[in-house]
Amino acid sequence: MSELELGKKRNQVNNALLIDKFNSLGFSKLTEIQKQSIPKILEKKNSLIIAPTGSGKTECSVIPIFSQIKKTKTLNKIKALYITPLRALNRDVFRRIIRYGEIEGLGIKIRHGDTSQTERRKISDSPPDVLITTPETLVILLSQRKYLSALSELEWIVIDEVHELLASERGSQLSISMERLQLNSNQEIHRVGLSATVGNISEAGKFLVGNNRKCEIIQDSSIRKYDVTVKFVDGGIYEVADGIIDYVKEMKIHSPVLLFTNSRGESETLASVLKERTKMKIDMHHGSLSRQVREETETILRDGIPGIVVCTSSLELGLDIGSIDLVIHYGSPRQVSKFMQRIGRSKHNRDSSAKGLIITNHADDEFEITAIIQRIEESSIEEQKVHDLPFDVLAHHLVGLTKQLGDVSVETGFKMIKQSYPFRNLTIEEFSNVLETLASEYLIFFDRERMSFWDSKGRSFRYHFENLSTIPDILKYRVIDITSKKFVGTLDQRFVGSYGESGNIFVLRGLQWSILNVDKKSLKVNVEPFVGKSKVPYWEGENIPVDYITASKVGKLRRKVKTGLVKFSNKIILESNFDVIPDEKTIVVESVRTEDEIVLHACFGTKINSTIATLLSSLLSSSLGYRVDARSDAYRICLSSKKRISEQNLIDELTDQFDIYNIMTTALKNTNDMNWKTWCVAKQFSVVERGAAYTTKAANIIYKQFEDGPIVKEALRELFHNKFDLPNTENILTKIKNKEIIIMWIDTNKFSSLADPILDNTTKSFPSPANIDKSILDLVRKRLAKTQHRLVCARCGIWQQVVNSEDMPNPLRCKYCKGRQITATYFSDLDLQKIIQKNHNGKKLSKDENYKYKRAWKVSSLLENFGKTALTVLSGYGIGADTAARILRNMTDDENLCKQIMTAEKQYALTRGFWDD
Repeated sequence: MSELELGKKRNQVNNALLIDKFNSLGFSKLTEIQKQSIPKILEKKNSLIIAPTGSGKTECSVIPIFSQIKKTKTLNKIKALYITPLRALNRDVFRRIIRYGEIEGLGIKIRHGDTSQTERRKISDSPPDVLITTPETLVILLSQRKYLSALSELEWIVIDEVHELLASERGSQLSISMERLQLNSNQEIHRVGLSATVGNISEAGKFLVGNNRKCEIIQDSSIRKYDVTVKFVDGGIYEVADGIIDYVKEMKIHSPVLLFTNSRGESETLASVLKERTKMKIDMHHGSLSRQVREETETILRDGIPGIVVCTSSLELGLDIGSIDLVIHYGSPRQVSKFMQRIGRSKHNRDSSAKGLIITNHADDEFEITAIIQRIEESSIEEQKVHDLPFDVLAHHLVGLTKQLGDVSVETGFKMIKQSYPFRNLTIEEFSNVLETLASEYLIFFDRERMSFWDSKGRSFRYHFENLSTIPDILKYRVIDITSKKFVGTLDQRFVGSYGESGNIFVLRGLQWSILNVDKKSLKVNVEPFVGKSKVPYWEGENIPVDYITASKVGKLRRKVKTGLVKFSNKIILESNFDVIPDEKTIVVESVRTEDEIVLHACFGTKINSTIATLLSSLLSSSLGYRVDARSDAYRICLSSKKRISEQNLIDELTDQFDIYNIMTTALKNTNDMNWKTWCVAKQFSVVERGAAYTTKAANIIYKQFEDGPIVKEALRELFHNKFDLPNTENILTKIKNKEIIIMWIDTNKFSSLADPILDNTTKSFPSPANIDKSILDLVRKRLAKTQHRLVCARCGIWQQVVNSEDMPNPLRCKYCKGRQITATYFSDLDLQKIIQKNHNGKKLSKDENYKYKRAWKVSSLLENFGKTALTVLSGYGIGADTAARILRNMTDDENLCKQIMTAEKQYALTRGFWDD
């Protein structure tokens, strides 16, 4: 029998044994992907396994790998790494695979950022056969001697949720880490990648295995069924909440319901409203919550406790969350992959249809969701573009390499890095420039004659461990509305550093706010609602981008609505009353005679529209001689300038010949985007210290200092990768020049409702100040009425009672001494009563006690003379007896009173930072 025949025979035997093993583990039959994958893994072939959620991808990789490791296991040597993108995922994977390891007699441990020091020492002293970890923790292991020794016989790497890493710098970081592992291991390392959703499968395979290696693509191409209801709500967040509650009741769901949103702010708002409007159990899960809170919510899900869990992407990946019968999504998921991951959480079994409700109050979303569902039926998923030459990732790994190897020759380092797919195009000049920059910051020593580099033993240790994450360390400021004393949301240091001056207006959660002051010590921004029409910066963090294919499908759907072939619940296309509908072949431009802006309706997606907007802003500013501001979304571009933009101006620039890369590079210089990205990359190169406060001035200095080096080049590259799409924009511009895409200009007296989403945040006329003021005043009145106070008898101090302002007794009288001198303090103050009793008993008061006692009598006088109105005024934030007395003296009517209280609160918020505590 030939060697080939013997090999086939061995594989047949191994397959049969593994099928028996799957049966013993409770699997009645192998899934399609398991049948395809197991033989390839047993042959030790690098494999990318792509299959729908619930197909058993984890089992089809680890069970055959464990059967292999059993034969070659060595004491204190890690034979396999299981790498996951989320720490939360580790806990669930660990529970699922530990029993597979125990059957084979293998030790399995978990090591990530939350692992205790005691457990870390145990793992280090006695390494397991299999280690579960994250990309960031792996970088740490590669710099520690004990782990390098433990990993010297490594044979297998399994990467879960490959799609989650492809388009991020975490993926680039992991790509180099795998090459460093191969450099360290005496064995050939076999790589297995697992994913449910990949658009660019061939590139994903190359990313997984690196350059000059083969990768088997093993795919279950069957389409999972989705039973999804799309509901458009013509109303606000309260109507959306009611729609969710009604649907859950109607479907008679008795297990937990997942409710996904696209941002933390939406999650918190929706959870708050749901709690007001239903007795159902409402819980939350997002990355900003504490680990304990997240784990408690995960337990609720696993235990099947009925209720709604409002969440973000934190529950999107493969957490073991038990049986979920329904997933709801607020708004469009914006991407096919997001839809599949999130809705796919329901009926976590590929043989059953995923049950979902997508509910929205935005017209764009209803079109977009329909387009996404069409793409699922066509097996069309967004491409996850791999980063090309991220210099900041390279820099961090080069410092790590000196800790792994000591003295590193440029030839060795360069050859190894080039094996990593994201660095396949790296030149020796670029490699040397990064080394030069690291040496200039004393992070390494670089000998240009010997062409080698080594650890500086100085700043490098701190730099290496502070920059494990490729995600920038960003300080967050809490935004507080002083009219309601409520938390509005957060602004990151980029926004505060760029726009955080008193009086500046910005938009957060769909409302305009005026900045009163920024408290940098407590990281707090005090704001008040702003009324009126203003060009304002908009802030809601990074949005999930919509790609060109989805946006163009939305254009086609719009056209079908106009011609009556398709009907939607929203009437935005029919109400817009355009003769020509903006679609994938038509740009419609609205120009209002009385406004200084135009809106381009363009169905090209987030990144292409962002690129066109930036190009037009730069080109028109140059030709008009006036600054042209631009902003965009997936379906619109808004351009505004003090000089009117004509149809000819616009067409001239869109059809002109220019180098798009050069124009974009020039256009981005000195912009907030470029300044911020330069600052972040400078942090990754240790030019900026961790925790330093961002300012545009400091970022500008760094830009000028490193303009021709890796830092600024990397900042520009990241912007082009994350925010823009230059190649596809060039294709669109070519089609415009060839008249394959036409431009229709409309002069009108009023912007259409189709333009509203882009105008809401820039130029849309808001309701009249009178209406807004009334709603704000009502909000303030409600808060003042519900403020709690502790009433105390100012004479004897024996009687006391906690009341809301609106529930103050009338008349006020002590039931013990019959006195009418009743004072008030904040409800948690238990000291004032003791001070009054101490004085009543003839004991001497301290200076501070005497001050509080006199203030109490002032307050009692106000209550005696003005009754409940005085208590309402004293409910104001920072309003004491003297300020209350002034307000009460000047009171004319209820509205005037409320405005005076708001003014006093604003003054307090502005000056509080200068007071002595």
